[in-house]
Amino acid sequence: MILGDRKYSHSPVPSQSFIWIADYYDNSYSSEFDFDTKKTNSFYDIERDKLMQFGLIGEGSQVFFDVANGVFNINGHQIMISYAMETTEYPLTGRTFLYNDIITYKEAVSDADLFTRKAVNGRFNHTITSYNIGYKKKMELEEVVICFQNILTIPFNEALYLQIKISANQDLSGSLIIRRDGLIVDTIPAPLIKDMAGIINWEIK
Repeated sequence: MILGDRKYSHSPVPSQSFIWIADYYDNSYSSEFDFDTKKTNSFYDIERDKLMQFGLIGEGSQVFFDVANGVFNINGHQIMISYAMETTEYPLTGRTFLYNDIITYKEAVSDADLFTRKAVNGRFNHTITSYNIGYKKKMELEEVVICFQNILTIPFNEALYLQIKISANQDLSGSLIIRRDGLIVDTIPAPLIKDMAGIINWEIK
């Protein structure tokens, strides 16, 4: 087990500030790079049926979510999300669903060097600009079907934020409720049109 153990908070390779970690319920784990050999491992080899937690470590931090409930843990703080109507609140995280349709990717830029004959990496210099991790989930909540995607983005030299994408099988006039350690920290009006997705970037507070 790696996630939750604060001694694992740095990337083992100099080429990446963060690496993904997949913790399994049998106390084993997979990592993007082996801590000893530095050999890379494939995201597609992650055993999703055994997955307990999925996240990133690096730069002295750990960010991850519990597959059993979709709740993000960011350096010890829990972030929960729900969708609230006038009389009903639909928890989008914190339920006993399996959030194992996991997502991770990096964004990068490349600078071309057209004048140096022996430039490193050919003639291009690649720089990672953000690390992203999260999941997507389709859930039936009473008479409403909601498709929910929740991705944490760690951009270079900027504040962390959640990319929250949500759609429903009917028109809804509600708000996103975001809680930090159980307390409401933001309420965002988020009316939905049937089968059309809405996207909100929420800066971590």
